[in-house]
Parts: sequence; structure tokens; C-alpha cells
Amino acid sequence: MKKRSLRQSLRIYKPFTIGRIQEQLAYKWSFYLFIFSSMFSLLVGYYLWRAIYHSSSSEALNGFTQNDMIVYIFMSFITSNLVRVSVTRDIGNDVVEGTIAMNLVKPINYQVRLFFSSLGNVLFRFLMPGLPIWLVMSIVRYVNLGELPPSPVVIVSYLMSVCFSFGIMFLFDFCFGLLSFYTTYVWGLNLAKQAILGFLTGQLIPLSFFPEAIQRIFDFLPFASMNYIPVMIYLNKMPLERVIISMGIQVIWIIILYLIANYFWKRVTKRITVLGG
Repeated sequence: MKKRSLRQSLRIYKPFTIGRIQEQLAYKWSFYLFIFSSMFSLLVGYYLWRAIYHSSSSEALNGFTQNDMIVYIFMSFITSNLVRVSVTRDIGNDVVEGTIAMNLVKPINYQVRLFFSSLGNVLFRFLMPGLPIWLVMSIVRYVNLGELPPSPVVIVSYLMSVCFSFGIMFLFDFCFGLLSFYTTYVWGLNLAKQAILGFLTGQLIPLSFFPEAIQRIFDFLPFASMNYIPVMIYLNKMPLERVIISMGIQVIWIIILYLIANYFWKRVTKRITVLGG
């Protein structure tokens, strides 16, 4: 088979990205519900932490002032939405419906197709609700506190880290989704995974609030790289050396998870059991 050029590959897989965006917009009530639930969860976190700081006698908790924590809540919400993927659900549906076999015989790479579909989710969530929330937050903080957004260097570093986080999250979710070849139904496991990741990635509470021994364990796991590191970069709470090291760790985890994903993908495709189709 002839190797495709990058331009040819983009032309082939770009429709999967566009299709996922169109899918998100096709059902307007689902879109409105997504926005409402997103804003509701964001406000719950905001008022919860606000109550915690008002009941505390200290102005800072674990190095976070109340203003720092407000920014952390909003940026953690934006970041977790940007890097969240639905690969486990997609693989699970393909296995249950039996369409996985058809996908494997098509002249496209199944993993790459999933990647470009997930990219559509990222672009959609960047435009809605990510960018509007960030703009409103930045305007409100400037009007009320006279605080400008971070420097362009910090924002570029944050966006680079988010790209790495997306790669890690995609590969991790792909590996998790391969469980559907063994269990054939991963809906419950996927819900449990999302709840655990919300805790381990620092989405619900900054990882610096954990005991130091547990923080050291997190240093050897990929979860901090999925959300916590980009947000801390945005807050400018990392010196330059630490930013470079953290991004290096993210790249290493992408390589490790890529190798693991390829290994298990080769194994599971040898034992496909088609349940439908």
C-alpha cells in the first residue's frame, strides 16, 4: 500500500472532525442542555470554594489565595472540557453494534479516525463554552481587580501543554476503551473512570492540597498531566524550569501510552467477537 502524504491524510480524515462538530450542533436541545449543565457545574464549584475561603481564617490555602482559586476553578473547567474525549464510548458502541469489523476493513486507520473525531470535540468545546467563559472571566477580573490576563508567553505555554494533555487523554481513553473487547459493555466502567479522573487530574481539587507523599506518587502517573499542569502553567505558579520539565513529562507519557495502545490494539484485534451488524 502506498504511503499517504500529510495533505492526503488530512483530506481523508478532516470530514470526521467536521462531522463530530456538526453532530454536536445537530440537536439544539442537547446543545442547550450541555451549556446549562456546564455552567451549573462551574457555578457549584465556584460557590463551594468561595464558602470554604469565607469560613477559613487564612487568606491562602496551600499557596492559593481566593482569587487564585477562582481562576483555577474556571481554567480547570475549561481545560478539562478541552481535553475530554469520548473514545471509550465510541469503541464500546462499535463493538456492541458490530460495526468494529467494518471499520477495520475500510481503507482508513481506525485509531487515526478516532483521533480526528475527538479533535472535533476539542474544537467545538474551545469555541463553546471554553472561549466565551475565558473572555467573560478575563473581562470581569480586569473591571473588578484591574488584573490583566497572563502574558502571551504564558498563554502559548498553556496552549502547548493543553495539546499534550489532549494527546495523553486520547491515548489513555483509547487504552481504556479496548476493555470493551473483553467486557463488551463499558458504560458503567466509563462513568467510574470519569469520576476517578475528575479527582486524580486536579479538576475537583488542586493536587497541591494532597499530602506531600501522595503528590510524589502523582509525579510518576499521567493524571496530573491531563489537567493540573496546564492550569498551573496558566496561573504562572511554575518557574520556567519546572514548566519545561512538566512538558517533557507530558511528551514522555504520550510516547509511553502510544506504545501501550499499539501493543494492546494488536492483541485485541486478533480476538474480535461481533455481537451485532
